[in-house]
Amino acid sequence: MTATRRNHPEKLATRPDQLRAPISATKILKPGATKSKTSQLKPNPKRRRGRPFKMPQSTSLTVQPVEATPDNPTPLSPPPRRLSILEALPVEVIEHIFLYSLNINFTRASPVLAAAVSSERIYRLLILLAFWDDSGEHPVSAEIKRILSPVDYDYLGPLTRGRRSILQSQVFSCRWCTMERLLKQVPTLMVLTIHRKWLDTGIKMEPDELEALKQFMKREDESKLEFNAKGPLIFHFAQLLGPYANLQHLDRNPYHVYKLRITPMTQIEITSVKARIVNSFPALDLCAFPEKLLRGRKSGFTPQDVTFLEMLRMTSDNYKHIESPIIPCTDTIVNRTALHDGVYNAIETQNYNALISLLKIDEYVFRFKESNQGQPVFYTIPSKHFVQVTRVGREKNHLNVAFFEALLRASAESLPPTAQEVLQWSVDNVRLADQNPSVYNKMNSKFAYWLSNFMLRLPAQIDYAYDIPTGQLFTLGQLDLHDLEGCRFMDEVLQPHRGPFGNWTAESTFHLEGLWVKKPDSSKNH
Repeated sequence: MTATRRNHPEKLATRPDQLRAPISATKILKPGATKSKTSQLKPNPKRRRGRPFKMPQSTSLTVQPVEATPDNPTPLSPPPRRLSILEALPVEVIEHIFLYSLNINFTRASPVLAAAVSSERIYRLLILLAFWDDSGEHPVSAEIKRILSPVDYDYLGPLTRGRRSILQSQVFSCRWCTMERLLKQVPTLMVLTIHRKWLDTGIKMEPDELEALKQFMKREDESKLEFNAKGPLIFHFAQLLGPYANLQHLDRNPYHVYKLRITPMTQIEITSVKARIVNSFPALDLCAFPEKLLRGRKSGFTPQDVTFLEMLRMTSDNYKHIESPIIPCTDTIVNRTALHDGVYNAIETQNYNALISLLKIDEYVFRFKESNQGQPVFYTIPSKHFVQVTRVGREKNHLNVAFFEALLRASAESLPPTAQEVLQWSVDNVRLADQNPSVYNKMNSKFAYWLSNFMLRLPAQIDYAYDIPTGQLFTLGQLDLHDLEGCRFMDEVLQPHRGPFGNWTAESTFHLEGLWVKKPDSSKNH
């Protein structure tokens, strides 16, 4: 049935089907009100679908903007975490716990613990404990306890080499371990060694010499570096002598004469005149060169990296002293794979100083490691380094020859005798001198001409040096002038502009002179 709308308001439809009509289609009048004549005669137009649009001017109501409410309201920020029992302890107690454990991972447990032990005092103690080799043959003196305070050294005791090696590796991995912080503690490390190996052994010194030694240890004067003393057989000499001490009755002689010789920032030598033994101790006892520093960065070695390497090499006494008759010996370890990755990196990035430093470290540790027991060994480097030099840096001809010459000084016997790249490189340098006869090109041509002839004699040189390691053309960068091949190199390459190559391990871009005596603090004068 179709519902019909009537124009009489008093007769509105009340049938059920009309009640379901939209409310907008029916206008309800207030009681007593009547429609106007116009509205009664004019039919209601049909309304469009959808929500009616209301102009702002048609309303006097002020519409307040309503912020959208997210479906998932943001929860309130969690309450601050309560400190654990360990974190709530006083800083001094946390420091003692950390120094007892000597575990660098302790700082990674929480930011609170890391902040508690992140101070210059803790950094100093970690460096001293990691890089001081304390054999512990005598009771701990009061002065050593004072230097290592607040460490309870009676409880902690001397660290084994294995434990110190782990601690050194952890210290090197920390961001706070910089060259400056390590270098600052080298004098303190030497003072600890002087106490342990000299003053605490029961020896007796003359008053004037003792006073001079105290002035040196206070870093006030370094004019006197050799001292004398008398006393019983020192324990570390008894260890070196073993059963021979009893055979020669050295252990019963209370009048041994000893000499102390100090090289500031480098080493301490103690000589037993009676036993004719010299015992040396490095200023900084380095268990292993850090591999990250040996490899370098992806972009190469920065000047700071090279300086750090040289500082570690010199202060750990990993070089041969020119005037010392002592056979060198080192117990420092080097990862040769990491080191020669660094050599490759230095050649690729054309960093000559980094190359020289790495080659010095590699040869010295390889030749004089403790397991060799002073016996000469045949030293070689990867032959690929020579080939790489012929491919990189050719635009800087003089520097390119310097790189090749450095590898040759490290190990001439490692030169690949049949490498076509090396032969072509020699020919190119000779031709360059013919085209442009400058001083540098002439020197490079002389080197290249000698090299091409040396490669013909190289197989015989390798066989000879392998049987007699002292017959290598270069040892520690020093040319063997007693060998026929060394004389040829001197005559055909070096003369007349350059002299013979000497021991290059004692040379360094890092200078230790003037670092021992404390500089006056200008801030105190104002």
